[in-house]
Amino acid sequence: MSGTDGSGKGMSIAARKLALVEALMALDRGEDISAMEAAVEELRENIRARQLVIGYRPSGTPVLKQRFLDRLRHTLHDLNHDEYVSLHDLEKRAADW
Repeated sequence: MSGTDGSGKGMSIAARKLALVEALMALDRGEDISAMEAAVEELRENIRARQLVIGYRPSGTPVLKQRFLDRLRHTLHDLNHDEYVSLHDLEKRAADW
């Protein structure tokens, strides 16, 4: 798989970038260009968010914003689907240990 990015497409990243540039060059409607500009800006913001450090753990390792948000979404999903143990239930279980 040498020369590929692991996506299974069989194209190098450089070749994929070139294909994107060629696709952009073929656009001739202002609305299409505006849509692409908005998509690029959203991508830039997502990349920046993934790299944004919002704090540090007690061990000194950084907490990245995107990872924090991903864990928060996962936790909210668990809460919404009653996939959790309440403190009261945990205390009852621990009493039997």
